[in-house]
Amino acid sequence: MYLILEALFSIFLFFLFTLFLVRWMENHMMFAPATEHRLTPDQFGLEPEEVWIAAGGDDNKIHAWYFKSDPGKRVVFYAHGNGGNIADRLPVIKGYVESGFDVFIFDYRGFGKSGGRPTRKSFIEDSFAAYGWLTKTRSVDPANIVLLGQSLGGAAVLRIANSVECGAVILEGTFYSVKQIAKDLYPRLPIWAFASSDLDNAREIKKLGKPVLLIHGTEDATMPYRHSEMLFREARGPKEFLSVEGAGHTDLFAVNAARYYGAVSRFIENSANRPTGGGAVSAPTTRWRK
Repeated sequence: MYLILEALFSIFLFFLFTLFLVRWMENHMMFAPATEHRLTPDQFGLEPEEVWIAAGGDDNKIHAWYFKSDPGKRVVFYAHGNGGNIADRLPVIKGYVESGFDVFIFDYRGFGKSGGRPTRKSFIEDSFAAYGWLTKTRSVDPANIVLLGQSLGGAAVLRIANSVECGAVILEGTFYSVKQIAKDLYPRLPIWAFASSDLDNAREIKKLGKPVLLIHGTEDATMPYRHSEMLFREARGPKEFLSVEGAGHTDLFAVNAARYYGAVSRFIENSANRPTGGGAVSAPTTRWRK
């Protein structure tokens, strides 16, 4: 009996250790912020409005830029990925502005000029705070807001879209779930069983009643292409899929700018006239080739 109890206790300790290790690895790998701005708006002929937003109920404020376009009828709310900061996104922002969209982009806590440090909880809180500034302080009509989540930003965007109003959703290089990432990294080990379930985009996209465009590069070495394919299958619709041949994780707009921005622009314009409720709506997969 003693040996059985000892064995069960050892298994329990192993379980706790593995759980702690996996969760530590998740948090360690999730955020890679940079505080220095390597690029500046003036290098791209852009003059944004500088914005500071209170977030999280503490003294820290998050930093954001608002880029005005002409005619600027729709606003792209850009939630970036887990690395760098908003300055690194200036090349892709320039294309959106030139396409006639206002762009609002912000840094999570610990990124760029934003205070504090990033956590799983704070990056979601910061995203909601940024949306609140856009709709309340800036008084932008939610129907004119297109929520764009790049990579990790897709997790925040889906939660916003399922909680408040918006015109449409774009998910670029976004992951299916943290558990699926664990399966990809350790296919021969049951590490996925210890992975967290709080950032489950598959669960969130099933709830989504807004038009959604999923974009992914076929050569993405950071987030496997099939993650977006699986999310597309789970989406209720209206839905579209833009496959960018030869593109990686962050260069989709550069591989074929005309087709990338052209497809996004058409989706945004068409989403204004699409139904946002009801049952599943099938849509053909749009595949762009380099």
